[in-house]
Amino acid sequence: MNTRIKTDTKGEPLSKDEVFNFIKFEDTSNTSEIALIMSMIASVRTHFERRTGLSFMEKTYETLFKIDDKPFVLPIQPIISVDKVELVDQYGEKTELTLDTDYYKRGLYEIEIFTSSMAGWTNPLTSFSGYYDLFVTYKAGYGHGDTETLPFDLRDAMMKQIKQWYDNRDDFYEFKILGSIEKILNTYKTRLF
Repeated sequence: MNTRIKTDTKGEPLSKDEVFNFIKFEDTSNTSEIALIMSMIASVRTHFERRTGLSFMEKTYETLFKIDDKPFVLPIQPIISVDKVELVDQYGEKTELTLDTDYYKRGLYEIEIFTSSMAGWTNPLTSFSGYYDLFVTYKAGYGHGDTETLPFDLRDAMMKQIKQWYDNRDDFYEFKILGSIEKILNTYKTRLF
């Protein structure tokens, strides 16, 4: 399985003012420090997202499942929508599938995609038609109308980690995570790897 971000977020879940207040930063004329803090905000978010398998802001993802990747569970949560499901043949040609006819989805947080063949019909992924892989385009992220807001303990963990990195620059450059933050991230971890 391979996943990539097709459309990235345009903002951050924490505002600049929230972070400045939390770390007690007052020198708003120091552009190099402001740039460093903004970099830390983005770094903490992306690092936490990778550790947990969650998307803290709305993004569009693409995941390519190989036939051996069954069950086809979307690896990023919380899911906002499944926009497109396509079969990919050995030549890389894509054929779009139709929901509730060619493929089905089930689950609330862990969305599983399965083809009609997995429900008892001929499996297009293993037939002689040449189709092998499943390519899924979907949106995931907190703060959307179809998902909840980013949990407070994750927001708080982001603030504390940013403060730790700001106060201890070596930790930032080495991406060291506080032990208490690690425990919070582990409670939200959706992936086994």
